[in-house]
Amino acid sequence: MAAVCDICGKVLRSASAEAMAAHKRESQSCTRVKTKGASGEVARLEEKLRAVIEAGRRLAAHGGAYDVVEANTKERGEAEKARVKELAQQSMSAAGWTSALLQGEENRFAKADEGAVESQLAAATAAERAADAARAAEEAEGEEGEREAVDPYGLLELEDRRWAATPEELRKAYRRLVLEKHPDKKAAQENGGARGGKEGGKEGGKEGGKEGGRRGKGGGGEGGNNGNGKEGGGEEGGEEEGGEGEEEGEEEEEFKLLSAAWELLGSEEKRRQYDSVDYFNDALPTAFRPRADDPGRFFRVFGPVFARQAKFSVVRPVPSVGDDETPLEEVQRFYAFWTRFRSWRDFSLLAEYDTAEAEDREERRWMQRQNKNEVERLKRSEMRRLMSAVELAQENDPRLHRAKEERAAERELQRRRKEEALAAEKRAKAEAAEQARAAEAAAAAAAAAERASKDSDKAAAKREKEKARSALKKARKELKSLGEEGAAWRARASDLEAVASGLPLVEIEALHATLSAGDEAAGTDALEAALRKVLG
Repeated sequence: MAAVCDICGKVLRSASAEAMAAHKRESQSCTRVKTKGASGEVARLEEKLRAVIEAGRRLAAHGGAYDVVEANTKERGEAEKARVKELAQQSMSAAGWTSALLQGEENRFAKADEGAVESQLAAATAAERAADAARAAEEAEGEEGEREAVDPYGLLELEDRRWAATPEELRKAYRRLVLEKHPDKKAAQENGGARGGKEGGKEGGKEGGKEGGRRGKGGGGEGGNNGNGKEGGGEEGGEEEGGEGEEEGEEEEEFKLLSAAWELLGSEEKRRQYDSVDYFNDALPTAFRPRADDPGRFFRVFGPVFARQAKFSVVRPVPSVGDDETPLEEVQRFYAFWTRFRSWRDFSLLAEYDTAEAEDREERRWMQRQNKNEVERLKRSEMRRLMSAVELAQENDPRLHRAKEERAAERELQRRRKEEALAAEKRAKAEAAEQARAAEAAAAAAAAAERASKDSDKAAAKREKEKARSALKKARKELKSLGEEGAAWRARASDLEAVASGLPLVEIEALHATLSAGDEAAGTDALEAALRKVLG
């Protein structure tokens, strides 16, 4: 298993303590680059980072506009990068700044600080152990380039693709770079330093050539002088040999880092753990104020948010926010997907305890339980944060608002139609009842009229009958009066009474008129005829 030197940052083939001690004892290049003003610059960057983090906490506690939160997140990312970059450039070892990138915020600060302190102590120890190391560091001070933080995707030349890179892309990139950067695959260049060392040894002394080749900085030249040889040959050979050794060490370190990057990204589980904490704009809006004059603002704010979070989805493909013209069915499917969102995000790299440091099995199990609880807590917190953003989007989605208004309008229309139908039905029933009442009243009136007519006819008939009876009674009385005492027809009084009782009104009136006319003969004949008619 490979290991990284905590002083020079080079990768060793073995992680054993003996191999590390031998490397520090025998390698003349195992020194720290001398730094100037590192603590002040790092302190300034750390103070700036703390201020940005504190501002972010205040925004999270009191709620802030999404644009302000997003700007704070971007500023925080830039401050973190600047701090790690400065530590890497000035004092941190490869192991320290690699760990700083792979760990979370608190572990990142702790490892960076620890690396800086160890770096300074190691540099001081190396200076006391070998005076020529200080000289080499001073000469290399102006030549040391800016060391960039180790990025596994960058090592595989996929820094632009990052989490979106497919396993096949990672595999092809690794295979290509292995062929390019493997030490055994590179053609050995002409070893001018070795030949120079040999020539210097021949001319100036064998010991001087070896010393020059070992130190790599003019040592051979000194040996040449002591051995009455030529100074230039030993010095040139020593420099070239030392330069070649340093170059080989850098190539070996680069190849080891490439292998470590593949070991990390080639495993799906480890890659997901790294991608889960890899920096990206993870800001989620906590408040949103829609603007009537800018309906597209919702999609500009929430579209990138869900697009960034989509990378953690277990289910593929992930629906997008869409636009203002997206059908309502797709919008509903979008929110149903995010409401039941299944995330593969894993916060194991942010665990508090390193199980490798456990002293026994019980402590290791305790650390594992603590780490598991912490990772689950972080996952729950992240899911709550994401669900809050989903709910915020649902509450402010103009398409859902329109659909809600349309449903309300449709319900209102249906309500009005129902009310109108009920009113029409009620009116029809009322009209039918009114018509029934009118018909009933008309029938009653007709019946009453008929009854009244009948009653009137009866009354008239009765009156006529009474009138006829009265007239008959009067006629009879008048006829009988002709046979009263002293009347002309006193002798025939009995006959008049018989005729008056048996003849109808008209005949009685006619007979009365004849008898009253004074013609006795005509009267007698008429009376006899009436008697015959009555008596038969």
